[in-house]
Amino acid sequence: MDFVLSIFMGFINKFLGQPALLLGSITFIGYLFLGKKIYEALAGFIKAYVGFKILQVGTGGLVGTFRPIITSLSDKYGITALVIDPYFGQTSATETLDAFGSLQYVGYVMLIAFAFNILLVAFRKQTKIRTLFITGHIMYQQSAVLLWAMFWVLESAGGNPASPLLVGVIGVLMGTYWSVTSNLIIEATQDVTDGAGFTIGHQQMFGAWVAYKLAGKLGNKKHDVNHVETPGFLSILNDNVVANTILMTFFVGGIMLILGKDAFEYNTSKYFFSTFIFEKTALFAVYIAILQQGVRMFVAELTTSFQGISDKLLKGAVPAVDCAVTFGFSPNAPTYGFIFGFFGQLIAIFTLVAIKSPVLIIAGFICLFFDNGTLAVYANKAGGRRAAAIIPFIAGLIQVFGSALVLTVLKDGPAVIGWMGMFDWATLWAAAVLLADKIGIIIPIIMIPLLLVIPQLQYRRHKETYFTTMRDEKAEA
Repeated sequence: MDFVLSIFMGFINKFLGQPALLLGSITFIGYLFLGKKIYEALAGFIKAYVGFKILQVGTGGLVGTFRPIITSLSDKYGITALVIDPYFGQTSATETLDAFGSLQYVGYVMLIAFAFNILLVAFRKQTKIRTLFITGHIMYQQSAVLLWAMFWVLESAGGNPASPLLVGVIGVLMGTYWSVTSNLIIEATQDVTDGAGFTIGHQQMFGAWVAYKLAGKLGNKKHDVNHVETPGFLSILNDNVVANTILMTFFVGGIMLILGKDAFEYNTSKYFFSTFIFEKTALFAVYIAILQQGVRMFVAELTTSFQGISDKLLKGAVPAVDCAVTFGFSPNAPTYGFIFGFFGQLIAIFTLVAIKSPVLIIAGFICLFFDNGTLAVYANKAGGRRAAAIIPFIAGLIQVFGSALVLTVLKDGPAVIGWMGMFDWATLWAAAVLLADKIGIIIPIIMIPLLLVIPQLQYRRHKETYFTTMRDEKAEA
């Protein structure tokens, strides 16, 4: 039994949990289904794998460069609080579950969820689900956090490991969420990416759909953040690299000046503090450029090869991938999302301090940039720069207040240091956990059929093109 379990957990952690390997393997299989020669399929595997690794270098660089600045801001003013960052939420989940002997069940939740997603796509004519969620690290992260949260409010009082009933319910619910919400934003993502042939499988699918739907009421999509025509010397801002560097130098550089040079470790024999600031803030544009290169490489391979899987294995399936992929289609929008989302979170944090909230929040860079950046991309496409500013600002408020609310019932668990904080987790999942705490396990159970109604409603709105959207738009392009 231990041998079987070790093989099972190895598959979860070393294959499903490794997104570059998973995406490369899917690309390889897709090319074989398309009738490509083995060496052509191998070339596709390598390009998809390397492309995603390049994407990870870009995203990892952004996090590694800017997270210490946010942390220093909190440390300087003596704030002791919980961090709204996916990895802080994941750590809270794994440490708490491990303390109750339930950590191994995360793998079961993840596998049940993935299998249920496949099942829903296989019966797409009945379920109306078209998307396969393949963002491996997000799959593990969300499985851990939801199992922890529901376990804590429903079963932890007895000091027992998670029950098979809870593991099964959370697995099916997680698979339903991945399927329904990634399916919900197919059409919006097609518009955002000019028919690239994929959708998003991340932490803010519901949020991205809301942003896209509301944006048109808040602004004009003709006023695109990526095409701001400016007069005179300001025309240099028409270049994305220049605009990102200048904006982040003023914004993040201003924060660094407030913190002072003593807050940072750097080689004073090599840098003035001013040149150190510029190097740090210019890295933003560097990592965005790297990210765009990775996007171009792996998306080209994945979307082509996935047609083979869609035709032969899971007919009509659409891949749901990392949200950062959309940044290459709107390079200036993530900067808008980061800046205005930061202002929203800052106001919300000061509000918590003012009302003496039992839970204080520290902003996390991943939430600030990748969550609000994604919302800004969708908002910009439908409502231009005005919507790309307003929606992340509102999202910043929601991320802090929603996370603070759910942490009121989770904060006493072993080694709790934060919550996921991303839009869907500060709204949908925060509400689910709070209701489950009051009502019981019936909440996650009834959420499953309620969520599955959504694709049925989508289908009713455009039956004729519902299962051909990707193919038709790609053909027209």
